[in-house]
Amino acid sequence: MRTVQWSDVQKQPKEVAAAVDEAGEVCIERRGQNPLLLMTHERVEQTRGGLDVVGRLMHALASDQHGLELLYGAIDRALPWLHFLPEKDRSEFAREFVHTISACSDLGVWAPLGRMLHAWKQTAAIHADPALAKDLSRPLDADLGPVMMPTEGDAGAAEKG
Repeated sequence: MRTVQWSDVQKQPKEVAAAVDEAGEVCIERRGQNPLLLMTHERVEQTRGGLDVVGRLMHALASDQHGLELLYGAIDRALPWLHFLPEKDRSEFAREFVHTISACSDLGVWAPLGRMLHAWKQTAAIHADPALAKDLSRPLDADLGPVMMPTEGDAGAAEKG
């Protein structure tokens, strides 16, 4: 994937558009902000169509016990970090994954799947460090004080990490 600067888009829009036409997508770097991805509409529609088919296939596989067992086994092999989750959490992850991908496919909105995967991967990372897992699962002895309501900017920061 080609990467350009925000100033390139402003100074050379035709060249950037040609790069998008050639490569299908271009990453636009912006100083101090998240990069943008510029894609052709056709590529976006192809991606959405592919994701929709994958979601529907997974939902169909999960509709009977044999298919569900195959799907859970495939998920376990496809995501090696699941090894660090306790067995009961792996089963819960697989169920949540199937339901989330099906719902995302139905809505055509895929961000919830990315957030779900990120959260579970972070949980696996905690379990991969026994000392951290032990520390985070111990009961709290005292009230740690008031919790501030997150602001909109905080949510974006949490998703980046």
